[in-house]
Amino acid sequence: MLSAIRTLLFWLTTLVLVATGFWWASRRCEPAAPPGRTVITWMGYVSPLRDLYEAEVAEFERLHPDIAVNLILTPPNEYHMKFKTLTACGQCPDLFFSGDVWMTYLQPFMADLSPLVERDAAEIGLDDYYPEIRSAMRHEGRYRVLPESMNISLCYFNRRLFREAGVAEPTEDWTWDDVIRAGQKLTRPAGGGAPAVWGCSRLESWWGEWLIYVRQAGGTVFTPDGRRCLLDSAAAIAGLRFFQEKSSRYGISAPAGFEPPNSFVNERVAMNIGGHLDFWLNYNVVPELDWDVQLLPAGPVTRAGGEIAIGGYSLNKRSRHPEAAWALMKFLTRPAKMAAITARGGVSVRRSVAEVQLSDPARTDRPRNLAAVYRQLEFARPIPRHPHYIEIMLQLVQPEVDRMVSGVQTPEETGRRAAAAVNAFLDIFYNES
Repeated sequence: MLSAIRTLLFWLTTLVLVATGFWWASRRCEPAAPPGRTVITWMGYVSPLRDLYEAEVAEFERLHPDIAVNLILTPPNEYHMKFKTLTACGQCPDLFFSGDVWMTYLQPFMADLSPLVERDAAEIGLDDYYPEIRSAMRHEGRYRVLPESMNISLCYFNRRLFREAGVAEPTEDWTWDDVIRAGQKLTRPAGGGAPAVWGCSRLESWWGEWLIYVRQAGGTVFTPDGRRCLLDSAAAIAGLRFFQEKSSRYGISAPAGFEPPNSFVNERVAMNIGGHLDFWLNYNVVPELDWDVQLLPAGPVTRAGGEIAIGGYSLNKRSRHPEAAWALMKFLTRPAKMAAITARGGVSVRRSVAEVQLSDPARTDRPRNLAAVYRQLEFARPIPRHPHYIEIMLQLVQPEVDRMVSGVQTPEETGRRAAAAVNAFLDIFYNES
């Protein structure tokens, strides 16, 4: 009995100490400020731009001696866990990285930037952002992000494999039919000591490619109000079917689960539809990889539908120092900072920086057809900004698409099953009965 009481007292004492620790941590809203200085916290991702970010902080602090910046860089796969932990402890950073896929997810923490953007429109060069970028900066009509970078879906291709197969490189006029014809000529079975080459990759377990085809076939995921899923429409099913039949009918993509690892870098596929600008760094460390880009091939209804996603900075709506944080946001998104990023092989969300980059006669970086990146903006669309988008796509829709590409079910069954599962989920939130 005495032992049991001692054990109970031990655990009660432990719980009190833990609770006291959390209470004390929640009181620490910001690091201790040096005398005469305001401290703001900027939270972002660990990336190859780390040295640039650290140099930016040093320069900003030199220009603003009354402000100190606490820079927190976190690995991407830990970012949201740490962000929510800091927020729960009352230490939500003043400035934090956000982007399209997380726009609605992080919106409860975001300040409405519209008054600041409109007040300082000339200073920040609002008109210097491409129109499509300005549109992506807003959610429900209000500015939420000042962008630093973007991703845009493109057609990637291996120039050497095209030359060896005697196939003309993709042009702006390509359609799905051209992808099929070229892909069949580019597909080379293993034999004679040469590895197999597939005409086109197929991205599995993610929406990045199949959503392009759904949109280009005239389909969409949600109704405009976001309350119903439309993946069971004839148009959406047509896009899903093309995604499946790249392998099952046309034979230009590997069967489900059999695409070679790092297939584009290892020159085991000749084309990649969709892709990501972040991969350029990896592509360009392989000198023999002769690659380029082109507009996405058009679908049966439209060329539009490839992804545009921005990444940038949002202001914590509970920040105690919004003007100081806003000053840092403006500094981090000025043209000179964008030019420093493009100098490392990226692209710019600002027109003025892009024009300098495109007109540089000394530029030798790949891709050669950089103009296609900015031309694709006209046809790019943000992913659906639905508050439950990530859960819906990864937990409900993607498993059905995976069954389809594995041959377990037809595109029609996939569309019906996905829509039914999503609509049952949405009924929880939007049931009006």
